[in-house]
Amino acid sequence: MGTTLSFKKEIMSVSKWNESGMVPFISGISILQNTLESKLEAGDSANVGFGTVDTIYPYTEQNIYTRAITQEAVEVVHLENDYLKATFIPGLGGRLWSLYDKVARRQLLYVNDVIRPSNLAVRNAWVSGGVEWNIGVIGHSPYTCDQLFVGVVEVEGMEVLRMYEYERIRKVTYQMDFFLPEDSKFLMCRMRIVNPNKKEVPMYWWSNMAVPELEKGRLVVDANSAYTNKAGSVYKVGVPIVEGVDISRPKQIPNSVDYFFDIAKERRKYITQLDESGYGMIQTSTSRLQGRKLFVWGQTKGSSRWQSYLTQQAGPYIEIQAGLAKTQYGCLPMEAESTWEWLEGYGAIQVESTLVQGDWYTLRKAVGDALEDSLKAKDLEVYLEETRESIALLPAHLVQTGSVFGAIENRRRKIALESPLSIHLDFGIVAKKNEWVQLLTKGTLGRTWADEKRTISYMADETYFRLLQRAVEKKDKDNSYTWYQLGLIYLVRKQIDEGIACFKQAQDLEVHPFIKHALAVAHSLKEERTLATTYSIEAIWLMPNNKGLVKDCIGILMACEAYGPLLEVCEALPAQIKQNTRVKISRAHAHAQLGQIEEAKALLKSEDGWIEVEDIREGDAFTSTLWEGIASTIEGKQEENTLPDALDFRAIL
Repeated sequence: MGTTLSFKKEIMSVSKWNESGMVPFISGISILQNTLESKLEAGDSANVGFGTVDTIYPYTEQNIYTRAITQEAVEVVHLENDYLKATFIPGLGGRLWSLYDKVARRQLLYVNDVIRPSNLAVRNAWVSGGVEWNIGVIGHSPYTCDQLFVGVVEVEGMEVLRMYEYERIRKVTYQMDFFLPEDSKFLMCRMRIVNPNKKEVPMYWWSNMAVPELEKGRLVVDANSAYTNKAGSVYKVGVPIVEGVDISRPKQIPNSVDYFFDIAKERRKYITQLDESGYGMIQTSTSRLQGRKLFVWGQTKGSSRWQSYLTQQAGPYIEIQAGLAKTQYGCLPMEAESTWEWLEGYGAIQVESTLVQGDWYTLRKAVGDALEDSLKAKDLEVYLEETRESIALLPAHLVQTGSVFGAIENRRRKIALESPLSIHLDFGIVAKKNEWVQLLTKGTLGRTWADEKRTISYMADETYFRLLQRAVEKKDKDNSYTWYQLGLIYLVRKQIDEGIACFKQAQDLEVHPFIKHALAVAHSLKEERTLATTYSIEAIWLMPNNKGLVKDCIGILMACEAYGPLLEVCEALPAQIKQNTRVKISRAHAHAQLGQIEEAKALLKSEDGWIEVEDIREGDAFTSTLWEGIASTIEGKQEENTLPDALDFRAIL
């Protein structure tokens, strides 16, 4: 049949995932890796802590979703030849949703039966399954649940699928070119990151592959040691036996854990999980993608809860990953005005079934030999070089647009007499009335709070900081919205008092709930709980129908331990907002803290069963802590006080 590329809409079970809250995400993010300390020997630092960020600003939080599943038409892309059929979802950060082996008639990846967002990424929303592409900052990509630019490149009769974007924190472009030559048994993924800046930036990339958790599955990777962490510290272990557990058998690992394999420079870069027949999906790459990782949820009650929470009937999964760095504990320094490229291959592998449960080193050699027979390492490196001019640098026919921010950056660069982000990546044209273009060209944002129909966006770059400072001195001195935008950048720069001064100036000019919210965040950062509480409540009163704002302000009230005010303001919320599961669990916690146990219990369980909090955070023991506080007051049998499975998310111990 040759190779075909097709764009379709398919009916899938989804919770709508791609709506962002409009309030700025400035109150900080919770990322485990950002808090770890290195216990490694000198010379083996793995860049622990390098490139961490405190906030995902200027991105907004993606926290407007529910647990409700509906049937929706989802745009997908199929890339297919006689051996493989790859399915991508551009609206999920370009995720490779499935990879089907047409010869063996088997699925190579873990394919979720729902697109159900949960709070596991830096912007909140994240879904499990397939292969996720992560760039920029630790904790998944800012675009993991966003639409990318999509194009098609024509190469000597072969169609190449291209997806790309401009990442705003690192200020880099990244492009992913996917192709499937007619005779190839491997999906080829050619990745390219360009740092156009005149300074070094921290860089991060991990290709996150989900595969089924198999009862007798065996992990194979060409490494003798791995990095891991426990109790807040990063350290190194020998593999495959770690503390008496054979981690090459993922099902046997008791608790949620990451292992980052230290593959020697001269060794082949690959990772696979085989089933008991010796069959599995294998990922390999050129040498730049040096890291490989195993993640398991583990076998605790909390682990099982997470596995069921993220899907419907698809079953449990594990993750095998590949990254630029050795670990996810830090980024790599990417040189100014530099380009990083690599090629990844995804396909099937088969070895003798008798080897799977035997000696790991013997199995490892068999896998390495089988991979070399299927796709030679040197051929992959040559292919990377050959496809730079023939694929990577060619323009694409644009099929779907992404964000507007690449176009805005190109406009800024043109004004500054700098070269564009790319000569072959089309970021489109931004409207002249865009507020940031207005600021660049006319020294004013050209909008006010009255422009409610216009989407609010944010900037953190030095250029816009300086322009906002000038604007409030001249054309926008009486514009509350401009003062607000300036105050946000001060806040992100940890100049909190200057930010508060801007917000107060904005408030003197015009009362708006977003200004109240910003003041609440600012005073909470200064641990001024009374003021943070006051401004949070005022923000909610002004805009009680805005789910994103209400949830964020209630989070501030929780942090301030303002339980009475929280309950009071929640009573007056519209019914739809009041019944939101995050709002309900916060109300339950407030009742429990005030000793109102029956009221707390009533919110945790209804006739329909235990509450399912739509956006409980990975690593968050909130529901279990709440239950334990309630259970300690209950007199009765021990089993009545036991934490219900539905509330147990304690996978990270």
